[in-house]
Amino acid sequence: MNQIIADKMKREVMVVKNSHLFSDVERESKVYTTQDSNFETKILENFEFMIRGEAEENTDYKQPITYAIVLNEDNDIFVYTRWWKDSAAGDVRLHEKLSIWVGWHLEREDEDVENPLRDCLSRELEEEINLKAENISDIFPIWYINDDRNPVWEVHIGVSYIIKTQNFNPVMEDGELESWEFVSYNTLKEMMQSGKYDVETWTDLLAPEIEKYI
Repeated sequence: MNQIIADKMKREVMVVKNSHLFSDVERESKVYTTQDSNFETKILENFEFMIRGEAEENTDYKQPITYAIVLNEDNDIFVYTRWWKDSAAGDVRLHEKLSIWVGWHLEREDEDVENPLRDCLSRELEEEINLKAENISDIFPIWYINDDRNPVWEVHIGVSYIIKTQNFNPVMEDGELESWEFVSYNTLKEMMQSGKYDVETWTDLLAPEIEKYI
C-alpha cells in the first residue's frame, strides 16, 4: 500500500449501521429511488465515525459515498477511466475501470455542516475534478445505490446527485484521471456493451437509470 492510501486509511470516515439503513426495506444489490426509502434521513440521524481502515473490513456498517453524475450543456455524460495501475490515487481495486460517477467519503471535518451529504458537494467537486460553482447550472438528488457483490462496495452505500454544468472541462490531480470524455447516453451504452472496457460495478448498475433524466 502506498503512503497516500495508507494515510487515507487512518482518517475517520462517516459510517452507518446496516440495521439502520435497511430497517424498512429489503437489502439488495440495486439502485433505490428516493421513493423506496429515505436513506438520506437514516444516514443523517444515525451516522457515526470510524477509522477508514477498520470500516473497510467491518461489514456491519456502510460508509456513505456522496457521488455525482456530471452532465454538460448537451446532457452528455462525463465518462472516465479510473486511475492507471501504477497511480498512487484511490483504491487499487478500482484502477483502470470505466466510470461515470465522481464520489468521495465523508470525514470527521464534515460533521458540523447542516447536511454533510449535500453541503459538501460544491467543495468536493472543485477538489476532485476542478468543477467550480459558477460552472454548475443545476444539482438534484436521484438515487441511492447498494451493491454487495464485491468487497469494495459491500461496505459502502452511494447517495447520488445529477450535476448539470456549463463551460466545464474536467481536471484531476495526482494521476487520478487517465482519460475522460463527455459522451451521449447511446454512446455510453455502446461502450459498455463493446467488451473493450472493464466497467466499474456501480456504473454498471447506474447506467440504465440515467436515460430518464437526460
